[in-house]
Amino acid sequence: MTLHQPVDFSVITEAADPHAMRLTLRGVLDYESGDEFLRFVGVALDAHTQRHGPVLRELHLNCAGLILLDSSGLAALLTLRRRTHPAGVTLRLRHEPLQLVRMLALTGTADYLTARADGTAGSVAPGGELTDEAGSTSS
Repeated sequence: MTLHQPVDFSVITEAADPHAMRLTLRGVLDYESGDEFLRFVGVALDAHTQRHGPVLRELHLNCAGLILLDSSGLAALLTLRRRTHPAGVTLRLRHEPLQLVRMLALTGTADYLTARADGTAGSVAPGGELTDEAGSTSS
């Protein structure tokens, strides 16, 4: 008999400057860890604002270490987007595992999750590249 072994979840701040912050996600982002994820990122965003003021424009999420993401994990990412987007912060997903890419495609949330927060046309494509409305990649 195999017992369920919980996998830890962690968020690590890789780097931050006044206009961009990079976080690395590791483990399982699911029902059990979604609130922890949102608390950590909320504290990191608040600390960034206290230090630099409201100048953050990009939040990069390195997803290479995600082992699993379920619908509750996706809900946590969408909740984060609802906080950052009105503040002018664009989410950029980096190194997404195939499971995350598939979930975003299946749910139709990729464009919403990574839409540019500055009000200009286009969205952020998987990998973080900016795309125009026609879907072509720009640098």
